[in-house]
Amino acid sequence: MSLDKTATVIQHLVDERNKPGFDLLCKIFEVYPAVSKDWLMQGTGSMFATTVPAVEAAQFVAAPPVAATAPTPVEELPEPEPVAPAPVTPTPAPAPVAPEPVPEAPAPTPPTATLPPAPAPAVAPPAAVPATPAVAAASDASWQTALYTQQMAHQLAMAEMRNQHLQEQQRMMQQMMEMMQRQLS
Repeated sequence: MSLDKTATVIQHLVDERNKPGFDLLCKIFEVYPAVSKDWLMQGTGSMFATTVPAVEAAQFVAAPPVAATAPTPVEELPEPEPVAPAPVTPTPAPAPVAPEPVPEAPAPTPPTATLPPAPAPAVAPPAAVPATPAVAAASDASWQTALYTQQMAHQLAMAEMRNQHLQEQQRMMQQMMEMMQRQLS
């Protein structure tokens, strides 16, 4: 059985860089029903549950035993006759086409004088639009806004993690430099 997650995702969870989502926890308990929920969620108790949940126990009891069956003989099929390849007729190659010349762009002319902006034409008020598209557009915009907010929060969390990682690297480099200076002196 599989958890349907990549090795990288699992490694990040094991290294405690990420926390598992609810969907992954449900999948873990589905694939590995004997794993203790207390052990997985809180790190306490035994790794394996002492009792199998009643639903799964009922499935094990209700499942009929698998009987060993003798392999059934496979009847041999007659060997197919070889098929003669169809004759290939050569097709004439298309005639080469000469590329068309590209017209040259006219030389830019220097600006002469700037004209005052033309007055905007009077616009008639728009006709009344039914309210249904506006409601659909508002709900569409709300879920897009929520999705964008979630994406921004994720990017912020990733930036914070990168910052922590860089700070740890900087501390390690400083420690290495101090050790090297102590060894040289």
